[in-house]
Amino acid sequence: MTTKNYRNGNSTGKAYLKNVGEGFEVGFILSGKTVFVGNFLHRWEARKWFSLLNKEIKHFSNKYQVGPGCSKSWYTHFLSSHLYNTYYSFLDKCFAEHSKRYQTQLTRDAKSYKRMSRDWNDNNKSRFLKAA
Repeated sequence: MTTKNYRNGNSTGKAYLKNVGEGFEVGFILSGKTVFVGNFLHRWEARKWFSLLNKEIKHFSNKYQVGPGCSKSWYTHFLSSHLYNTYYSFLDKCFAEHSKRYQTQLTRDAKSYKRMSRDWNDNNKSRFLKAA
């Protein structure tokens, strides 16, 4: 498990990256309360998000300091909203990369299939049938 600790006045926070089953979990806990949790299947995506999460926490805490009239629960909710917004933007980029990669692979495989199937006659072809 990889962790990074933060301190903001009386509050302490901890960002973490850990293995969970077949995947990975990245989260942030502020004063014992879970603020953010994200799950990933690929290690490289989890590590990339963990580094971006740490940058975002620093950026957010520099831009929005806790003032005397600000409640801790409201600030935590504000931070959580910001992190989830950034998380889903990050996922959109990752899904676009995956979509492009698999679309390219599908096109390549379809061309290979067409080349291979030119010499086949209908008697040698087999299809998936519905099992009874």
